[in-house]
Amino acid sequence: MRLVRIAFLLLAAIPWLPQRPVIAVAHPPLAPACRAGALHAHLNLQGATGNLIGGIDLLNAGAKPCSLVGAPRVSFAGTTVHWRLKRIAVQQPVDVLADPPGSLRALAPGKSASIELFWSNWCGPAPKGFVIGLGRGTELLVPAVHTPRCDAPAYPSVLSLAPFTPTERHLPASSRLPLAVATVGPKPVRVKPGVRAFRVRRGSLFRYEVAVTNTGTAPFRFAGSSCPVYIEQLNATAARPYLLNCRPAGAIAPHATVLFQMQIAIPASTRLGLSNVTWELAPRTYDAPFTPADVWVVR
Repeated sequence: MRLVRIAFLLLAAIPWLPQRPVIAVAHPPLAPACRAGALHAHLNLQGATGNLIGGIDLLNAGAKPCSLVGAPRVSFAGTTVHWRLKRIAVQQPVDVLADPPGSLRALAPGKSASIELFWSNWCGPAPKGFVIGLGRGTELLVPAVHTPRCDAPAYPSVLSLAPFTPTERHLPASSRLPLAVATVGPKPVRVKPGVRAFRVRRGSLFRYEVAVTNTGTAPFRFAGSSCPVYIEQLNATAARPYLLNCRPAGAIAPHATVLFQMQIAIPASTRLGLSNVTWELAPRTYDAPFTPADVWVVR
C-alpha cells in the first residue's frame, strides 16, 4: 500500500472544476400534448405474490417536445371483467440525476416518461392490453402478456396508477466501464484499531483526490460530447452531482492511473468523529465505479 501511495503522489492531479450536469428544466413552456404516433411504449410488469407491479414507459420518438402531464387515462381493451381504478401518489425520485416532474410539460425527443402501476385480482379472460388516452383524442394500445392471479372472483380487479413521471435511465451490463477508483488524500490518522481516516475540520473543505485506473487491456478514453457525471456524498446528506474534468486525461493506457482533484464541503453542523464520504463515477452505468472514504471530523 505504501508503494502504491508513493506512486500516486508522483502523479500530477487534474484540477477540480465546479462543473454541474445539465438537467431538464423544471417548468418549461407547455408543449402540445403527446400523440400516440409520436410515442413508443414498453410494458414492464413483474409478479409479486400473485399481483403484477411495474410500469409503462413512453418514449418520445418524435422530432419535437410534447407534454405528458397530470394523471394518465388508462383502461383495458377487449374485456368485460369488472375492474376499478385507484390513483396513487408518485414517489419522489431519489436519483439526483433524474429530470424533475415538471419537465414533462415538454418531454424532449429521445426521453421517456413512466406510468407506475400495481394490478391485482384479475378473474376472467385476459384483456388485449392497456389503452392509454392521449392528446387530441388519440389512444395507444399496449399489449398485456400476463394478468394477475384471481384471488377474489366476487370483487373487481384493481388497477393502481401513479401520475406520469420522468423515467430513470439505467444502462445494461455492456455499459460497464473498465475502470477502478480509489480515494487518495492527506495522510490518514488512526481513529481506532483497524480504522484509519482522513482528518478534516468542521466548516471546511475536504480536499482529496480520486485515482482512476484503467483495468482493461486497451487504452481508455472518455467518450461522448461531455465528460461523465460523478456523485459525491457526505454521510446521508444530499448527493451532489458534478462533471468530471476528463479532457486533460486523454487516453489512459492499460493499467495506468490518473488522479483527479476533488473537494466536498464539511458543514459546520457535521457531527464530530467518524463520517463517510462516497464517490461514484457515471452512476447510470452498470456496476458503476465506487469508492468510500472514512473522514475524522474535528473542530
